[in-house]
Amino acid sequence: MAFQKSVGMYRGVGQVGHPASSAPIIAAAGGPGAFKTAAAGVTIGTFVFRDATDPRIVSNVAPAADSKAIGFIQNLGQATIGYGESDSMQVRGGVEISPKVGGDFWAKSSTAATEGQKVFASVTDGTIATGAAGATVTGHVETDWYVSQGAVVGDLVIISSWSKA
Repeated sequence: MAFQKSVGMYRGVGQVGHPASSAPIIAAAGGPGAFKTAAAGVTIGTFVFRDATDPRIVSNVAPAADSKAIGFIQNLGQATIGYGESDSMQVRGGVEISPKVGGDFWAKSSTAATEGQKVFASVTDGTIATGAAGATVTGHVETDWYVSQGAVVGDLVIISSWSKA
């Protein structure tokens, strides 16, 4: 575990997976206990896909290259920090989870993001990339989400199911 070596002068704008506005947040339909994480777990702030054999199991790995992402994993403080780790965004396997299909969230994109672009989910790990609507982003599938506030790679962006600009 590393010791803190610096303190920023200003508070951060948000945290990955946290709500970015007071817009309504909508969970995937199914009710309590409807979805559980795959044995490998899932990562907060990414998209998840239904398992090919059990639709109640969700994973960051798509069962097929053209699978539709079911939703985004909100940061509800459900990550498990392992021994010797200083932080974690990993939700362990077998945990009840609620993928979000609507809302405005802070996220990180593997590509530069500009307002109005579509959000694409990686089929191998659920991470986010951005691009034009209908574009082909290698290794990713288009979601129903848009970039509401853009940023350079590595900075926080706002993704939204509500705002298309």
